[in-house]
Amino acid sequence: MKQILFDFWNFIKKPKDFQYSGNDKSYKWKVFFSLFIFNILFSILFSGLVLIINELHPLEHKFSDLDLNPIILFLTTVLTVPFLEEVVFRLGLRRKGILKNLFSEEKWNRYFSKFAYLSVITFALVHGSNFKFDSYLFILAIPFLTISQFVSGFINTYLRVRFNFWMGYLFHAFWNFFALLMVSFPNTISPKVLNITKEKYQLEVKEKALLNNLSAHTILYSMNNDTIYQLETKGLKTKTILKTLDSTEMKYQPISEYIDIHFTSKKGISKDSLLILLGEHEYLKRRK
Repeated sequence: MKQILFDFWNFIKKPKDFQYSGNDKSYKWKVFFSLFIFNILFSILFSGLVLIINELHPLEHKFSDLDLNPIILFLTTVLTVPFLEEVVFRLGLRRKGILKNLFSEEKWNRYFSKFAYLSVITFALVHGSNFKFDSYLFILAIPFLTISQFVSGFINTYLRVRFNFWMGYLFHAFWNFFALLMVSFPNTISPKVLNITKEKYQLEVKEKALLNNLSAHTILYSMNNDTIYQLETKGLKTKTILKTLDSTEMKYQPISEYIDIHFTSKKGISKDSLLILLGEHEYLKRRK
């Protein structure tokens, strides 16, 4: 693994269009999984920086507004998007086809490092558009927020050049699948469940995992101005439920990505009281 990381580091310092030509058929998989482990370790360190930025300026991801069926989410984020991004950013990083006619070998080798760096930098910065921002000063944070994409971009580029297009695509797809699993895993193993029965109301809340949320999306509620008598939700994002309860001021933001709620009250309680209850049990948090 040490030699693999050393070769990868040399590639980062000076990218060269050099394909592996050895006889060890298992070598590409040693490289693949060595860099995958490296990327996990780096991402753990990177997450600390994101937490610091989030404390200074709360971050909101654009994709948090999407409420996709897990199957559609898998097909999109694991299979389709990685393929399209690899085609756009890395397919042309070998001197083949039309590029062979456009560039002599000497000229290609002279400019290849610039092509590789441009590919990685563009790939990373484009992912900065995934975040919502309310100030142009936030743009200054984009290089820090996309450090993980810089590293992943170099890994995908390295695999594409050393081996082939499909190795880079496979790494990209496998990484996105791993990220989905990590988001879903805690709620799959130990989802938070709340069950409160009071004289005034009954409340049941169950946290749902992202990849274990195949139920139909439904919401049923009964309200009168600020008083709520019934709320039944299934398969919805917590953010979607908040738009029903807190649509005007949006004083709260989700902690749990998905929750199912069963709430009934004959006399009703205020919507604020229900939001406070969900906040006290850490399904929501109040915006700063």
